[in-house]
Amino acid sequence: MDKVSMSIECPSCKGKAVMTELIKEIPHFGKTLFSNLRCTECNFNLNDVSSDSEKKPVKYSVEIKTEKDLTVKIVKSSTSTVIIPEIGARIEPTVNSQGYFTNIEGLLNKIEESLSFTAFEEEEKDAQKVKEKLMKRITDAKEVKFIFTVIVKDPFGNGALIGEKIIKEDLTEKEVFELKTRMNFLEH
Repeated sequence: MDKVSMSIECPSCKGKAVMTELIKEIPHFGKTLFSNLRCTECNFNLNDVSSDSEKKPVKYSVEIKTEKDLTVKIVKSSTSTVIIPEIGARIEPTVNSQGYFTNIEGLLNKIEESLSFTAFEEEEKDAQKVKEKLMKRITDAKEVKFIFTVIVKDPFGNGALIGEKIIKEDLTEKEVFELKTRMNFLEH
């Protein structure tokens, strides 16, 4: 495990930031680069996870049927799209996308936390009802009250699911084109 830190200019405030990188071997995935950029002045923080070698565009999927399945690991890079169709969740890469390494339960917690920060005006009662329904669906997913699928697509091969019952497929050229086009659209 090689860990390197260096001072650089913060991309947000131009103050002093520290970039830390760590390479770690992840079983069934290979050498992985974990990066963190943290500004000591404005508290800007950016994380990413990527393979240390070029990989093929890939799609991983897994059905979550039991509580044990919640322990499946997910490597979500800044270029990964994560989809859980049964709860209507879609995490797409943007300029501010961050990478992380967690498990399915941790992913559900991140989605729940993100949704909890979403506020609606008084006149948006329908939207508030949809939010409450989604929060309930996420809670039920964390308790595996229904079977759901987690899909990770990455046109650069940096994202992955690690565990039993994982299905790994190559992305088609069309899927790669659509993901990259969507990334470019979301970044502007």
